[in-house]
Amino acid sequence: MIQKDLPYWRLLVSLALQLSTIITLLAPSIFTQYTGKTVILSTMPVDANDTLRGRYVALEYDISRLETLKKLPGWNDLVKKYPGINSLYYPVAEGTNLYVILHNESKNKPWRPLRVTTALPASLPENQVALRGRYQYGSIVYGLEKYYMPEVQADFSKQDIFQTRQIRLGQIKPIIMHIKVDSQGNAAPLEMNVTDTDANGRIHKYRF
Repeated sequence: MIQKDLPYWRLLVSLALQLSTIITLLAPSIFTQYTGKTVILSTMPVDANDTLRGRYVALEYDISRLETLKKLPGWNDLVKKYPGINSLYYPVAEGTNLYVILHNESKNKPWRPLRVTTALPASLPENQVALRGRYQYGSIVYGLEKYYMPEVQADFSKQDIFQTRQIRLGQIKPIIMHIKVDSQGNAAPLEMNVTDTDANGRIHKYRF
């Protein structure tokens, strides 16, 4: 049996549906990048001895750790409102949303956490933002932890920008992330800066 060609209009509908799906997935990130406020965060590899997992870069932030957030105002209120199954290891209910208020103390320096809140603040000073996170498996995730970056893999094969003598000596330099945070607390990455740990200290910049 000879299969007839699909009508032209059906092909157009199929393409339109695929395009709308792509736009739906990308629109929030694009909106955040164009309307958000630029924020600088300092981060480190999840495992300094295995930074690149395939072609993924896995990162962990200070504000991802419960040890950091426990010291901030508002944390105890969060735990009381959304208690977890274990006060020591899992103090917050799985899937709980929260906001970390970040403060810009100095230009071109990483922003510092000020407090934790369960609700998006109605307004904040110009040098502050509310970054939305989610409690998941004992840490806080912000959608900024894992990136598919084949160009990093290429650099990694040429020169050791992540794993070097300084890592073995415990002197690894933090990775600097430039992100955008919009008025709803959503974050989108802009640029990752990695300082080469050899003598020249070259900064490798990767745009998203």
